[in-house]
Amino acid sequence: MSSADPTTLVRLVTRAVEAVGDAPAFAAASADLARFDAEQARVVLGWVLRQALEERHPDGLDADDVRDAVAATARAAAWFEALDPRILVVVLVAALGEHPDPEEIPRLGHELVLQHSLLLVHDVATGPGRPLRRALEAALGEVRRAETMEMP
Repeated sequence: MSSADPTTLVRLVTRAVEAVGDAPAFAAASADLARFDAEQARVVLGWVLRQALEERHPDGLDADDVRDAVAATARAAAWFEALDPRILVVVLVAALGEHPDPEEIPRLGHELVLQHSLLLVHDVATGPGRPLRRALEAALGEVRRAETMEMP
């Protein structure tokens, strides 16, 4: 992760999440984010989603919880023409550390996956009492900590 500036990542993600609901602004902001370090953006957004889901469901998630999160985000993002609930599922499942069989998933573009991640972050990880900046900084700290740990 250290190859890209974390301050830039926080700025780009914040701008994109704040643009949710405004199609032209969201397209521009997500395109800027897509040009950033792809791996770093995916890891940080996944961590933010996972933490938010764990906070909302301290007793664990089940299939109904995932279905509810996907349905709520899909309803809220009806303005997004490229919305695909299957991609929302893929993003959520990946954030939880489970990777679907690659043969079951159509080849998705990096920017489209990021856009769906941003929609989920907007709906799941932000709101009153849940500032995005704090979640992003915690994610960056966790990623840095994980990078310093030696692999067994």
